[in-house]
Formats: sequence, structure tokens, C-alpha cells
Amino acid sequence: IDHDEPISKLVERLEREHRELDPKLTHVLELSESGNLRVAESTLLSLSQEILRHAVEEEARIIRVIADNSKDDLERSAEVMRHHRRIEEFLQEKLPHLSELPPNKAKQEIKDFIFELRKHHKEEEEISFPIALRISK
Repeated sequence: IDHDEPISKLVERLEREHRELDPKLTHVLELSESGNLRVAESTLLSLSQEILRHAVEEEARIIRVIADNSKDDLERSAEVMRHHRRIEEFLQEKLPHLSELPPNKAKQEIKDFIFELRKHHKEEEEISFPIALRISK
């Protein structure tokens, strides 16, 4: 984690990472929906380190700048970041065991995870990132 990277550059990069991840998530959904569950699972597994690294960086930098500079905005932004726990739980605890589930259940787990991840990215971009940008100027 580069603690010297300006918040404006960090936010720009994190948003770009969201955009770059989205077609990969679409591909996982397509694989899952077409019945290629094992390939969908392994593709998602291959993305998990990238997703987790991104989440750690957001927490280390975005929440830190908000906590240090704007206690009024902290709770709202912290709530958005709490979703990282669910993301981490899915990637580390559920994903490795999806193959043990009936195919329809595994498909639904993948679909739900991707929906939640996309929703989370939107919330970061609408709530946490603008707060961090505003107070870091």
C-alpha cells in the first residue's frame, strides 16, 4: 500500500479497478448461467486476491483519511466499508466449498455475490470516495 499516493490519484485508480473488474464479473456470471460452474468458481477464485487487496487498500487509505479528518462522515463511510467483511467471507469461506452445493444453489451464491459486490462498488463511488476527496483537498 502506497501511503504517499495522493487521495485523488488513489480514488481515480480504485474507480478504474472497479471498471476493469466489472467485465470479469460478467464473464463469471455468464459461465455460471451456462452451467460451467467449475470454471466460474475457478475464475472467481483467481480474482479473489485482486478483490481482497483492493478492499484492504480502501480500508487502509480511504477510511483512515475520513477518520482522521471528518468524524461526522465516518459512520456513513464505515458502514459502506463493513461490506468488505461479507466479501471476504464469501471469497475465503464460501467460494472454496461451492462445488459441494447443488448446482442451482451454487449458481445463486455466485449471482448474489456479484450483485452485492457491484452494489458495494457503487456505494463506495457515491459515498466514501467523494467524502475522502472532499476532505483531502
